[in-house]
Amino acid sequence: MSTQINVRIWLDPVCPFSWNTARWLDAVAPQAGARIDWQLMNLAVLNEGRELPQEQHARLRDSQQIGRLMAGVQRDLGQPGLHAAYFTFGRLYFDESLPVGTELADGVLAAVAPLRTTSESLSDTSLDAAVRSSHEAGQRALGDVGGSPLLQVRGRTFFGPVLTAVPVQDSARQLFDAVVGLAGVPEFAQLQRPRAAH
Repeated sequence: MSTQINVRIWLDPVCPFSWNTARWLDAVAPQAGARIDWQLMNLAVLNEGRELPQEQHARLRDSQQIGRLMAGVQRDLGQPGLHAAYFTFGRLYFDESLPVGTELADGVLAAVAPLRTTSESLSDTSLDAAVRSSHEAGQRALGDVGGSPLLQVRGRTFFGPVLTAVPVQDSARQLFDAVVGLAGVPEFAQLQRPRAAH
């Protein structure tokens, strides 16, 4: 009899590598018997106070605004709403290159029909506390400062896996089993290789 594997992922919706990881995890979860708990992290919070190149500022502004939108949906509809909103956002933002703004927000909200959240949440600073709280919970679980995504399996939290594309067929399950296996080895700390440019 198989035992359900509980997995928690913290991700920033605007991170392209996390979009790959999320799609991999969402696809492999049913065949692996995994239950996924989706949580927000935030690159804008992560990079507070840092001197960054000018070209990164737009991505961090997107991160802040979409973090608010997702926090509003999660407040209204919980995990199912956040999951649906994130995957709708990813298709619009990454696959269709729709910029962050009212049109994108309305497209996301139309897919989930939240109770209170509107496109005005993009600029609603009252939602920042919820985003920060979720982000900081992920950093505490990691026990260090880590980027997006963070993955927790069997009570152990890792930065990654960072994916340059979504693994297909058998590779997707092999990667999941490898991550679960590594989580079961208390002595394991890190495994890394150079990644191709995205």
